[in-house]
Amino acid sequence: MYKEQQDGDVVTHVSAVEAKGGSKSRVSRNILVVSLFLVIVALVASLAFGFFETDRTGADQVTADNTAQSDVR
Repeated sequence: MYKEQQDGDVVTHVSAVEAKGGSKSRVSRNILVVSLFLVIVALVASLAFGFFETDRTGADQVTADNTAQSDVR
């Protein structure tokens, strides 16, 4: 960053890196990639355990009970 005088005013010039407010490191990209991977793994694990835990849901049981009761009448 440097300052110079133009037309009686002080003008501040900054480099592209300073203007972005950061450096050209890949840390942010690496953190985003790792976080995305962990979220995908967590979702797959939760879906897998949810699908393999039960073969029927409560809604399926209610539908079966209602069907059985309507057949009796």
